[in-house]
Amino acid sequence: MKYRSIWLLGVLLLSSLLALQACGSQTAQVVPTPRPVDASPTPLAPSEPALPSEASPAPSPVEYEGTLQLDATASGQAIDARLFGTNVPAWLNPNGLADPTLIERTITAGTTVIRMPGGSWSNHYDWLGCQLGDEANCYWTWAAQPIHFLELLTRVDQEGMWTINFNGTSQEAAALVAFFNAMPDDSREIGVDRRGRDWKTVGHWAQLRADLGYPEPVPITLWEIGNEIYGGKEDVGKGCTPWGWEEGGWTCDGTEYVLGRGEGAARDEGFLDFRNAMQAVDPTILVGAVGVPFQDDWNNWGNDVIAAAGDVMDFYVVHQYPYYEPPRSIQEPLAEPQQTWQAIVADVHASFDRYAGGRRVPIAVTEYNLFSFQDFDSERWMTRAINMLHLADTIGQMAVHGVAMGNQWNLANGETDSFGNYGLLDAGSLERYPQYYVFPLWTNFGNTLLPIESSFDPATTLSVYAGRKDENTLTLLVINKQGQAQRALIALDGVADVTGGRVDVAAADSLEAMQVRWNGVADPANDLSDAPPTELTGVSSRFIYTFAPYSISLLQIDIRP
Repeated sequence: MKYRSIWLLGVLLLSSLLALQACGSQTAQVVPTPRPVDASPTPLAPSEPALPSEASPAPSPVEYEGTLQLDATASGQAIDARLFGTNVPAWLNPNGLADPTLIERTITAGTTVIRMPGGSWSNHYDWLGCQLGDEANCYWTWAAQPIHFLELLTRVDQEGMWTINFNGTSQEAAALVAFFNAMPDDSREIGVDRRGRDWKTVGHWAQLRADLGYPEPVPITLWEIGNEIYGGKEDVGKGCTPWGWEEGGWTCDGTEYVLGRGEGAARDEGFLDFRNAMQAVDPTILVGAVGVPFQDDWNNWGNDVIAAAGDVMDFYVVHQYPYYEPPRSIQEPLAEPQQTWQAIVADVHASFDRYAGGRRVPIAVTEYNLFSFQDFDSERWMTRAINMLHLADTIGQMAVHGVAMGNQWNLANGETDSFGNYGLLDAGSLERYPQYYVFPLWTNFGNTLLPIESSFDPATTLSVYAGRKDENTLTLLVINKQGQAQRALIALDGVADVTGGRVDVAAADSLEAMQVRWNGVADPANDLSDAPPTELTGVSSRFIYTFAPYSISLLQIDIRP
C-alpha cells in the first residue's frame, strides 16, 4: 500500500536428474532410467494445449523439457502455518464481515491469520469509541467494531492479529487486550493514562465482551504497535519525508518510536510503553515492532528500531510491495520474488547481528502485494493472472528463506473499475480474483519443505517447491510462468513405492486474464466441491508430468517410504 525501494538479489533453485510424467488428466508414464536432458523449453504448437484436466498421450521416445529431483529422505525445513495470513479492514463493515459467501470463501481459502483492523486506519482506530459508536472518538462509526472482528474469527476459526493505534495510549491498548483475552472476574487495575482517562480493571473490558455475547475469551496472541510509522507525512515529526503518506502520529524516527519522548501528560509513548502495558494484562501475547525490508532505508529506521528494541521485541514487521508504478512489461513481476526475498531476510538478520547480538526473532510480513498504491495499478494487474503467479512464488520464497508470518493485503478491499484491487475477493460482488486460488493450493501443501533440484529457470519458467504433508504424502507445488506447457521428468529419491496421488491446478489463458480455471472449472462452488482434484494414476518414483501454461499445480503423491 505504500512506496518501497527494492534492490534485488537472485535466488535460483538448482538442477539435477529426475524421472516423471503425469499429463493433464493424469495417467503417468513411468520412466525406468533417466537419460541426458536438454533443459531448454520446447514450445507446444498452439493446436496442442496441455490443459490441467486433459490427458495427453505419452511421447515416444520420452520427451521432456527439464528435470525435478526431490529428496524424500531429508528432514526438511518447517513452514510456519502463520505464513498464510491475510488482512481484513474495518471498512468492509459489519454486514460485509458477516456475509455467508465471504465466510465460506475465507474458510475454503484456508488462510490462517487475519490481521485487523486495516493498515493505515489502524493508526486512527479508537477501538472503544468505535465499539460504542461514539462519533466524538470514532471516525468511522459505520465500520466494523472489535466485536465484529471477534465474530469473524470465530466463524472462520482463524487466528487474529491486531495493529494497535500508535496515536492512542498504552492503557487504551491494554484494555483492548483485556477485551479479547481476559475473564470478567479479573480485578487487576489498568490505570489512568497520560490524558487522564481511567481505564478501570481488566475484568471491566472482558465484561463488555461478555455483554455482547461472548463470556469466554477469544484471545488474540499477535499484536503490532502501529502501522508504517516511518511513513508519516512531512509535518508529522522527526525524520518524516515529503513523500510520506501516514497522517497523524508524531515521529518517523526509529529510536523515538521505540523509546517514546517527553514526560507526564506531554509524553508521547513508544513501543516499549505499549508492550509493557499490554503484556501486564496478558504476558503470553507477542508484540511486534514496525520494521522495513532494508534497514538503512527511511532514515535508518530499521537499524534504529533493532538497536533500541531488538533484545525485547517478539517479532519484526516488514511490509513489501515491489512496485510503485507498473514495470516495463507484464512479464517482469514473474522473476521478482526469486530476486528479492533472500536479500530482505539477509538484511534483517545482518542488522540483528550488528545491533542485537545475533538474536533471531520471527519476521512477520504483515502486508504484501504487487503495488504499493493501488491507484498506480492502471492496468489492473493485481486482479489478473500475473498476480496469481507472483503471489504464489512470493509465498514460496518467504517460506524458503524462513519468514514466519505473512499477511497478504487483503481479503477484500473495495470496488473499482479504473485501477487495481488488492483483494482476494471483490468487496462488492465477492467475486474471486485469480490471486485467491493461491491460498487453497499453498495451505494444502504441508508444513515441511523438502530439498528439490530443478533444471528449469525458476525466475522465468518453472518455480518449484517440494514438501511433506505427512509421512505418506509428498507434495510438489509448481508455478509455470510460461505460455507453453512444460513437461518435466520427476524423480522421488528415497521412495520405495508410489500408491497414487491427485493434482489441483489453477490455470489461466494469459497473464492478463481476470478469470482462471480451478481444475478446469471457471467459477467453482464456494467450497470448490464441484471442481475436485484429478486423480493421478500410473505414477511411480519416476514419472513425467505436463504442467499447463500459466498455471499453479499442487501434486499430492501418496507413498510408502
